[in-house]
Amino acid sequence: MSKFGSLRDMIGRFRKDQSGNILMLFGLALVPLMGVVGVAVDYSRASNARQSLNAAIDSAALMAARDAQKLTDAQLTARVNAWLKDNLPADVKSEFTDAQVSIDRTARTVKIVANAQVPTTIARVLGTDNLAVSSSSQSTWGLNTIELALVLDNTGSMSANGKMAALKQASLDLIQIMKDATQETDQIRISIVPFSTRVVLDTSLKTAPWLRWDQTQTTCSSYWPYTCTTTTITKAAWQGCVTDRDKSYDVTDGDGSPNNSMMYPADFCDTYSPSTQAKILPLTSDWSALTARVNTMQPTGATNITIGAIWGMATLSPSDPFTEAKPASTPRLKKYMILLTDGDNTKNRWDGNGSASSSAVDARTTLACNNIKATGVTVYTIRVMDGNATLLRNCASDPAMYYEVTAASQLSPIFKSIAGEISQVRLTQ
Repeated sequence: MSKFGSLRDMIGRFRKDQSGNILMLFGLALVPLMGVVGVAVDYSRASNARQSLNAAIDSAALMAARDAQKLTDAQLTARVNAWLKDNLPADVKSEFTDAQVSIDRTARTVKIVANAQVPTTIARVLGTDNLAVSSSSQSTWGLNTIELALVLDNTGSMSANGKMAALKQASLDLIQIMKDATQETDQIRISIVPFSTRVVLDTSLKTAPWLRWDQTQTTCSSYWPYTCTTTTITKAAWQGCVTDRDKSYDVTDGDGSPNNSMMYPADFCDTYSPSTQAKILPLTSDWSALTARVNTMQPTGATNITIGAIWGMATLSPSDPFTEAKPASTPRLKKYMILLTDGDNTKNRWDGNGSASSSAVDARTTLACNNIKATGVTVYTIRVMDGNATLLRNCASDPAMYYEVTAASQLSPIFKSIAGEISQVRLTQ
């Protein structure tokens, strides 16, 4: 065989030999493959950095809203940037300069836009040194107007297990929190509605056109021959007790109509709702008056949650019987009700004996709760040891707004939590 033939065969064999192709191809593909993996790793780091930035900027927005009335724009901007730098991860903090802070003192908003660069690691081989992340947040500084009705069970069962003492302290704690949260006159106003089977009003209201005077009371002698006397309530004899309105007005808010069936029946007080029961205090920001009214509460009488809830709604409505409330359409107005009871419904104007649970009274309470929530009032409910848990849970605006209390000592922390939630500055994304 000639040398030329041998060379030709060798070249042919080399051309057909593929034993090293896989290693060669892997080597060629390794660089872009590492780049893809690096990009995935770095984008994951950027995603984590963005979450940290979101949390820091939300926190800064709340802080800014809290301090906006105390600081100038320049001071507030400096505090926001310092806050962000203190709360960012080290690798993001080093690439963060300053946030854009927009303060609108007319609309009372603070808007923060922040950008940062996350240094890359493996992705640098592809020429990408940094990945940009950004976040924004906006808050107001607590100038929602708040109207809050405290609808509080004052029945005899509240005397057990220290419940009334705990309720008083919890109510006073809540009032203090709301007072401290107030930044403008009348920004936060509270009403107090103690209830049993009836509510008690100040007797100075006896000339109010929305009261009617047709309720009767029958008393019988205790000796033979037995004689009974029926008496109709009069303005002179009235001690402030008011019973349920005629059905179906008993589960709705009144409007001061002169129609007799829609009016509020002035009534006799009795053992189910004595005249010594604490009186309703309409919406007010007189913190001393609120404190004094809480301190007059004492446990006595039987339970009619419906009348408490409806009179709580009456204090939140601008129409009669009380007119202190603002219309629901008022900008930035939030209306709330905290309804607390420690027992079952036992008696209203028509049903129940004052001691055993009454499903008929429960049905009226359900209707009242639904009507109240339909007006836009946010309802919190609290069950203290006893009572219809399902009824109260369904009465709340959300299941998370229903609280179970198993010991009186839990009342104050719950009231503080609710007060904090109601009064806190909220983000307005």
